[in-house]
Amino acid sequence: MKNKNFKCMLAGLFLGFALAGVPVVAADLSQAKAAGYVGEQMNGFLGLVNPNAPADVKALVQEINSLREAEYQRIAIKNGVTTEDVGKLTAQKVIGQTPSGQYVETPSGWQKR
Repeated sequence: MKNKNFKCMLAGLFLGFALAGVPVVAADLSQAKAAGYVGEQMNGFLGLVNPNAPADVKALVQEINSLREAEYQRIAIKNGVTTEDVGKLTAQKVIGQTPSGQYVETPSGWQKR
């Protein structure tokens, strides 16, 4: 039962990002992902696929990762799990929904879908 509630909280995570004004940032993130600068990591955070990404892309990644960290901590505390667990479960969902042409982290490194 607790696991089911935890997964429901993860679904709420995405809604929470939308309500927090992240959709404006999401357009920029989509562009950065499409350009191959940014990808989804297995820990639930964004990563730089290309270390030579422009400064504004690097700042965007840092901003979104800060928002994710805060939300992961909130969910972890509420559900009595670790922040890392929340990140990993979120990563599974996000990576599974990543469209073709974008990058995801795999155990062997970045892979273009």
